[in-house]
Amino acid sequence: MKNKLLYAVGAAALLLAAPAMAQQATGLYVGAGAGVNFRQEDSFSVKQSGVDGKSKYAVGPAGDVYLGYDWGSFRADAEVGLRTNNIDKSTLSNGTVFKNGNVRTINVMANAYYDFEFGSPFVPYIGGGVGVALINSSLKQHGFEFNDFNTQFAYQGIAGVSYNFSPNLAANLEYRYLGNTKPTFKDQGASLKYDSSNNHTILVGLRYTFAPAPDVVGTQEVIPNRSYLVFFDFDSSRLTPEAKQIVASAAADALQGKTTQIGVTGHTDRSGSDRYNQALSVRRAESVRRELVTDGVADGLIVTRGVGEADPLVPTADGVREPQNRRVEIVLQ
Repeated sequence: MKNKLLYAVGAAALLLAAPAMAQQATGLYVGAGAGVNFRQEDSFSVKQSGVDGKSKYAVGPAGDVYLGYDWGSFRADAEVGLRTNNIDKSTLSNGTVFKNGNVRTINVMANAYYDFEFGSPFVPYIGGGVGVALINSSLKQHGFEFNDFNTQFAYQGIAGVSYNFSPNLAANLEYRYLGNTKPTFKDQGASLKYDSSNNHTILVGLRYTFAPAPDVVGTQEVIPNRSYLVFFDFDSSRLTPEAKQIVASAAADALQGKTTQIGVTGHTDRSGSDRYNQALSVRRAESVRRELVTDGVADGLIVTRGVGEADPLVPTADGVREPQNRRVEIVLQ
């Protein structure tokens, strides 16, 4: 099982090594994940017998599917997950030992997340959720079988990182802690009261966001294009306070006028390699796109691209750091 965990982490590393060109779109999304679950040792007591015990579990498979909505940095979803762990050993204080059986947990959760956008295709996030855990517990030994089902309140904490392959498709590598309140299982005339459960889950998955349809545009008056220049610090795709003011001005004009499309083109100076500058220009364009959306512009109106160092505002020799070439041009059409 340890090898399976290493394979899962290795697969995630391969996914994260692929090139990406854009930040995630906003709107309705679906996703799924698969991985492994580590269930902590838990204690239980056999009611009205004075007997108690402890159970240890093997690493088991886990997975989930979810449907949600992304508003930008904040998103929320409804999730159904499954975790299964076989029992390594369940030992009672009277000397009885069970080595067969399992615990299966189906969780139905409502989750909320916050994405930390830094102008990079890597997007760390944190989240949490509440819901219910549908738990099935089974013990088997020498012809004796104990089996029961119980429903408990569940809660979870989430931390992970997404890698955006395109505006619509992202890969996720995440950790989830799932806990639930104390269940009681009854069968064969016995009643077992367990402590609260603790699950530690590692998942690799994919999330697909359905891009919003472009606004329907009727006959438009011909108006001249309006352009704005947003400048950046050296080797940075983060917006300065002055840059945010320029983007806000462009957004205000776009919302007031009859804008049918907004072109957002990222540029760099000639310091650095062509490949690195191409990726940096894309990140700069995406930073401006996100700020325009934050300022109220419909994402479907915005078209982003990066041209690296190919179109300098001020011609320079290769390797020269020219501040006016570190820019994004916004064109309202």
